[in-house]
Amino acid sequence: MSRIPSVRRAAALIAFGAASLFATAHAQPAPPVSLGVRTPPNGSRVKVGLLVVRPDTIEVGDPFTLIVTVVVPVGARIDWPTLDDTTAMVVSREPTKVTQESMRAGGRTERAEYTLAAWNVGALPLGLKDAIVRYGSTTINVPLSDARVFVKSVLPGDSSMHKPKPPRDLFPRVVPWWQRWWPALVLLAALTVLWWLFKRRRTRAGFTTHAALDPYARAVHDFDRLDRLALADAGERGRYVALAIDVVRTYLAQRNPRAVLSLTSSELLGAVADDERIPRDRLISLMADGDGIKFARRVVSGTRVRELAADARAVVDHIEAAERARRAAEEAARAAAAKAERDAKQTDEDEARRKSRRPKAGAK
Repeated sequence: MSRIPSVRRAAALIAFGAASLFATAHAQPAPPVSLGVRTPPNGSRVKVGLLVVRPDTIEVGDPFTLIVTVVVPVGARIDWPTLDDTTAMVVSREPTKVTQESMRAGGRTERAEYTLAAWNVGALPLGLKDAIVRYGSTTINVPLSDARVFVKSVLPGDSSMHKPKPPRDLFPRVVPWWQRWWPALVLLAALTVLWWLFKRRRTRAGFTTHAALDPYARAVHDFDRLDRLALADAGERGRYVALAIDVVRTYLAQRNPRAVLSLTSSELLGAVADDERIPRDRLISLMADGDGIKFARRVVSGTRVRELAADARAVVDHIEAAERARRAAEEAARAAAAKAERDAKQTDEDEARRKSRRPKAGAK
């Protein structure tokens, strides 16, 4: 077992001697160097070693080792390069390990081990810069750019593609329909609520307006609005007469429950024949003229149209006057009946009071 260190030292001496002979044989002519780097002068003890890549063939992602050995004199300093780019095709997996071994001839061997990994296929350069040896005023570059590794492909033999396809989701995300359509549903619901509120408010306002007006006030209001439309001046004479007659029919339906709006003109006249408030002859003439204009398309002048509208208003005024007279007579009759009842009651009370004051028969 004691022979092993001796064998190692002997091998190191042989390597040192071979490196010395190699450097001496190639000292002339001197290779070109970059600015600030000089070749060692003749007789210098600065020597260069060798590069070893193990294994020399790997797969993508497999670790491999680069070993660089440099023989230098004692006191020399070596600046080893590093791989700091993590996006390169060859990256460093661990920090560089540097070991030193002394030799009897006054020099030393310094070894650097790089643990690397490759992320592409083919013959890849490692991308290391030169190692710099500094000894006194001498500076020597140890070229490491020739170091390469071969990365074999793991694809089948009949395929040359080595770039993986982009990743896909394991399970596609399913979005429920209500998450896609909820803004439209909310907008539709809001519009529906607004429409319902507007319709309700409009209906309530119209109902309140009509309920607040009695039949005659409503008829007067409709006649005034019809006059403001000026349909006769706009050429809508037949429509003007038809609307005026509709106002009369609406008023009659409110004054007489039998005068419903669905009746024809003849049926309406028969239904209100026994109503003493209605001027029968004027109503018959008005209905006949209106039917001729609406159904027979009779042409009338503007003056006649205004006369018919005035007749319609006069019929309503006559009926309203008769209705008010009837109400006044009923009120007077009720007042007279109430007064007569009060007078009779008062008479009875006075008679009972007088009887209570008379002396009884046989009283002294």
